[in-house]
Amino acid sequence: MPVHEEAFPPGTPCWADVMVDDLDRARDFYGSLFGWTFHDLPPEAGGYVMARKDDHVVAGAMAKNPNDPSQVSAWTVYLATDDVDAAADRARAAGGVFFLEPMDVLQVGRIAVGADPAGAAYGLWQGREHTGADLVGEPGALCWAESMSRDYEASKAFYSEVFDFRLSEIGEGGFQYSVATLEGGAPIGGIGAIPAAAPADVPSHWMVYFAVPDADAAADRVTALGGSVRQEPFDTPYGRMALVAGPQGETFSIMQLPDAPTD
Repeated sequence: MPVHEEAFPPGTPCWADVMVDDLDRARDFYGSLFGWTFHDLPPEAGGYVMARKDDHVVAGAMAKNPNDPSQVSAWTVYLATDDVDAAADRARAAGGVFFLEPMDVLQVGRIAVGADPAGAAYGLWQGREHTGADLVGEPGALCWAESMSRDYEASKAFYSEVFDFRLSEIGEGGFQYSVATLEGGAPIGGIGAIPAAAPADVPSHWMVYFAVPDADAAADRVTALGGSVRQEPFDTPYGRMALVAGPQGETFSIMQLPDAPTD
């Protein structure tokens, strides 16, 4: 079981959370889909809840502010950093913007949320008591994250400058995609160009992937629980995956890892 208790190297996707209108509905959906249980934090956390899998924290969830019409139902990916303020300064210098300026989150860490020059929203997380997901690469846990961009070259330049990503192009057949590594490390995420065939209203975004034992069964389960399948399960060299959405419209991907047996 890939339990991750130490701090994530800076630049690594370390956490993901979902913002929705109806938090109870999201708890029911993700609890049924992934087997998550939910832990309510103290009132000063503003209604934020932690999802657990096998007693390990794997993701977060919160309700949208009804007085803020700019908020949308969506997953947010957070990149680890040793210093949120310094990382935010580098991001601004590289053309990024911030919606939530660096701030402390109780005693658990320091956060900022912004967008890269292509418009993809992401978060920064400086862990203290909470370093991020402490179960990864297992069914029901984060297994991959990628930035899909309307300006591929700008996105590559931004993340290389701010987080020192080393990018290796693996795209083919007109599809542009680079795998990101840190110095001397294993792949941590990807940056891709949104395909020309995608609907014109699909913006630049970060996509979160959760591992599942069986991609086809999980896609069927998404539909049965009131969600939708945006792209049917398909095979890749890295696993069988599908693009899906929860009942409130938030998109995410599910991936059956190559060595994961089907039930």
